[in-house]
Amino acid sequence: MNYQDALIGMAVEYMEHALFRMRHRRISRASIEETIEDPDFSFMIRAGRFVALKRYGDKFLKVIYERSNDKIIVVTVYWTRKMGR
Repeated sequence: MNYQDALIGMAVEYMEHALFRMRHRRISRASIEETIEDPDFSFMIRAGRFVALKRYGDKFLKVIYERSNDKIIVVTVYWTRKMGR
């Protein structure tokens, strides 16, 4: 089992900041969860914190999240045209 497979089915929680950004940027929970479970690109930015990117048309959805043993906590989300940090 690879890392991404281990994420499928985990509980997803959203920090208040992420919920605010989702409303402001019109990003759905379904898009966020799809990006986490099946990213085009992902990497760890520090212990326990990850970035997942998925292309939607001409831009990428960037999801920054933390992972514990039993859940994923979405920290923030935004659209970008760049793959890098």
